[in-house]
Amino acid sequence: MEKFVLEAEKREIIGKKVKALRRDGKLPAVIYGHEIEPLPITLQTKQVTQILREIGANTLVTIKVGKEEFLALVRDIQREVILRDLLHMDFQAVSLEEKITSTVPIITVGDAPVIADYEATLVSGLLELQIEAKAKDLPDTISIDISTLKEIGDNILVKDIEILGDVTVLDDPDEVVITATAQILMAEIEEEVEEGAELFEELTDAELMDEDAEETVEEESEE
Repeated sequence: MEKFVLEAEKREIIGKKVKALRRDGKLPAVIYGHEIEPLPITLQTKQVTQILREIGANTLVTIKVGKEEFLALVRDIQREVILRDLLHMDFQAVSLEEKITSTVPIITVGDAPVIADYEATLVSGLLELQIEAKAKDLPDTISIDISTLKEIGDNILVKDIEILGDVTVLDDPDEVVITATAQILMAEIEEEVEEGAELFEELTDAELMDEDAEETVEEESEE
């Protein structure tokens, strides 16, 4: 397992004064979790930006604060709304043997024969899974092989997914992860909508004509 290390310093500055830290290229953050009190720290924004390009949501990072080292997961990243600059980060300190609940994104691998044979469309029911595992066993992603999808209506359920390591999936085993459906052409849908609109207009016109005729008859009978 590749080791990602972030150099940090204990932070005394809190509140609105942290803006000065950001101007100096430093990022305020906090470590909390495994048998420690919440610890405010300062990181180097440039180093954090580089590491964030390489790690996933469940990648363990080592945070060095002086002579101490904390094994941690990124739990929250706050960014500036427009420019998306880093503003603050939260890290959860863990031990390798500690069980953690987390969400893991699903990715597809392989080719689905149903796409080539029937021009099917694959519809995702789940984009991520809720799992429980020891920190050392947390996967960054969960792969599902779509080569088993051969006919329209074929699907992959949560219980069909095989995950290496001691990982427990918390989602409903019978929930659909991905399914193969027949491709519906938008042109056909639009044509049906147009035909329905035209029929509605014709019926409306006919009803209005009938109403006008009824009103004329009523007026003549009153005279």
